[in-house]
Amino acid sequence: MTMVRKRDNVTRRKTLKALGGATAVGVSGLAGCSGNGDGSDSGGDGGGDSDSGGDGGSQTSSGGDDGLPDLSGEDIHFITVAQVDNIQDLWRDIASDFEDATGANMEVEFVTTGVSSLDRIVQLVQAGDPPEVSIQSFGETMILRNRGVLAPLDETYERVTESLGEPTDVVADIIEVEGNRWMLPFFHNISTFTYRSDLSDIVPDTWEKANEYAREVDGLDNDIRGTYVPIMTGSPSTVRFLSWLWTNDGSVTEWQDDRIRINFHEEPYRERTIELLNHLAERQQWSPSGEDSGWATVQNIIQSGQVASTWYAGIRTKNAAIRNGRSFAKDIEIVPGMPSNRRDDVAEGSAEGFVAYEGGNTEAARAFIEYATNREFITDLLLELSPVQNIPSWPEIKQSDRYLDGIRSTDIYQTGWTDEQFSAYQDEAFEKLTHKTMEGGSTEPPNPYTSAYYSEPIWNLESDVLLSGENPADVIDQRAEELQQVVEDAQN
Repeated sequence: MTMVRKRDNVTRRKTLKALGGATAVGVSGLAGCSGNGDGSDSGGDGGGDSDSGGDGGSQTSSGGDDGLPDLSGEDIHFITVAQVDNIQDLWRDIASDFEDATGANMEVEFVTTGVSSLDRIVQLVQAGDPPEVSIQSFGETMILRNRGVLAPLDETYERVTESLGEPTDVVADIIEVEGNRWMLPFFHNISTFTYRSDLSDIVPDTWEKANEYAREVDGLDNDIRGTYVPIMTGSPSTVRFLSWLWTNDGSVTEWQDDRIRINFHEEPYRERTIELLNHLAERQQWSPSGEDSGWATVQNIIQSGQVASTWYAGIRTKNAAIRNGRSFAKDIEIVPGMPSNRRDDVAEGSAEGFVAYEGGNTEAARAFIEYATNREFITDLLLELSPVQNIPSWPEIKQSDRYLDGIRSTDIYQTGWTDEQFSAYQDEAFEKLTHKTMEGGSTEPPNPYTSAYYSEPIWNLESDVLLSGENPADVIDQRAEELQQVVEDAQN
């Protein structure tokens, strides 16, 4: 019988301290991806060293002809963010099915509103009682992996590919770090730029056109501003910054003598970073005040009638307009990725999926992950978990009639989506997926120290310019020095 445990409190700074990270590092993730599905400010995104990709851990006896092990009497503690009943029911059902198939005892714990599952993970690790399995963003996965907390999933990954086929190349690339795979992903979000096509004929698919669009709409005889330039801290600040930076062929980190170092303040990236900051500052003239913004503010800024265009980590801006019955919802169009400048082939994105823990029952954990990463369950989950917003990792699911027909039969799709708009996000934007571990293709091999991106120096650099009116050239070196210390702390 599955159980739900209430979460005890633990603060974000205690979490980071426990993981050995700098106190400046933040780890909250992308836009409520695996939670309640409504885009609240909580969410997951949206990071155990091992020389071997093999499956270690405690041993269990072999199962029957279905290939599942006999886990009779063995406990598996599974943690995920889930804030609504239908998502919780799906997780309970798959856990119950696994219990019936293997004899395991599944304890399903739901982390709820306003809380990061990472907080709960650290609490358990500190107590010497790590869970077996949880759902994490890839950024969080790398933080946990760097602290020796995670068990590799190489063999589990290989077995899953036998039934689901390979994920897309970009997905396979980002989940393998230093020779091991640490996550079994099942969905992604991609940063996009959404805009109202009923207010202007301009398609804002470049920086220049995005400014032309904002200027034209801002000059119309109504109260709708041309765009939105939020001033934020935490994960939304990081994701917005990188979303624009990649399109300017920018970079934040690079490898030097087997160490990660900060490079956004050095040419050629210095000029590109300053260009970006000046670009965002210029756009403020067509935006309402962006102070104290967050995920929920950005998600609802178009549907509330305040602005005509904005960045967001996904397409919840459009879904929010549909859910609120806005007459212009169908006219909200999507730039696949972000408006381009130097590059049009990159789009900041996230990955989310299963991870397993050292110190727990790792073989049982891997068996559950393999069992749950099946076509039927993942399809059911993604049809309930923010439809359209979350893009399946596996082409076998993403291209299936069951998934596509299921998405197109949802109320939200039938009310406000067209096939062309859906393809612009789930196909065109997804092809450009660029994770922070890879940057815009400039970090090879992937950078596992993604905690550096979720840190105060990046947030403060944006606020220096957008809130305090500083010249980017006057503050970039100080913030780069601070960010380098964050990276050193992470690597040490």
